Amino acid sequence: MSLASIVGIAILSALLLSSGSTAARFQEPASSLSHKPKGELQAPFEKTSEATGSSALNTNQFDIAYAEPKNPIHRPIFEMLKEEHILEKMQAVLAPVKLPVRITLKLEGCDGIANATFWDDVIKVCYEYIEHVWNHASNVATGGLSPRDALIGSTVDVFLHEAGHAVVEVLDIPFFGREEEVADYFATYILLQLCMDDARRLILGASFVSGREAIEEQGKAPELRLLADTHSLPAQRHFNRWCMAYGANPVMFSEAVSVGMLPISRAKHCRYEYQTNEFAFKALISPYIDDELKRSVLTRTWFDLPTMRIQTCPEAVPVAVSHRLPAVRPETAPGVYPALAQK
Repeated sequence: MSLASIVGIAILSALLLSSGSTAARFQEPASSLSHKPKGELQAPFEKTSEATGSSALNTNQFDIAYAEPKNPIHRPIFEMLKEEHILEKMQAVLAPVKLPVRITLKLEGCDGIANATFWDDVIKVCYEYIEHVWNHASNVATGGLSPRDALIGSTVDVFLHEAGHAVVEVLDIPFFGREEEVADYFATYILLQLCMDDARRLILGASFVSGREAIEEQGKAPELRLLADTHSLPAQRHFNRWCMAYGANPVMFSEAVSVGMLPISRAKHCRYEYQTNEFAFKALISPYIDDELKRSVLTRTWFDLPTMRIQTCPEAVPVAVSHRLPAVRPETAPGVYPALAQK
């Protein structure tokens, strides 16, 4: 046997021995590995500490940080959101989620870049992004929606979107499709579980801004690079949110169809779309949510929006996780809402 063959066999043997604990894992980019918890998932959903064998998951795993604005123009935004206690409220809403690591919710200046990210256990929303939202929100003049409604709705939505990234990455939650869409659906589903007035005003607020963005983008031909982006186009994300909302509650969000925010051809299937997302959430994420803390979140009004009808939230009833598929299938979805079946 030649010297080259002997060396090749030695190298191969060393690689096989060193990769025994990770051979079954997908090859992942370093950016996602930095969010992963220590240890391996235990069947069916429990994660344990390798050192002690005890549960490594804890509630109340979110810290907050209001960074001083770098740009003086962001000072009013900083003060407005701090007065609103936006991070404290997001911290409380996310408290029921059990995680093995602490994650910081942070508002910070990003040197002119309007963005929001989850990186190295920090969810960061840039003041520049909030400025972008405010520029759209300040033009609100529809449906009794106030600029503050639109600002708060969009801010809550973007923090929940990034929290969706954090949850699926830190807990190794499996999913089909693109992670950006998973994060969108995570955010919308959480919004729809809140007290009715909160849910309605936050969805309307976030949708107003996304609708403005969609109209602006639709007015120009999209570049090929945008079609290849990890995010869907603004109009698609806008319609996905409205479909989830209408599928969850066609009465509370009836204007989705009545004023043309959602095409009837899509609205007919929205109950099924909502049910499939609800099924996935309950099967994959609910095992990581503390029921007692969840009830305290769902029975409280969190956002005192100017145009909101103040009411007491009903007592939340815990729903057992179902492993059955949604009852409404695509072929029968058009018959879900009789009022639409004739259109």
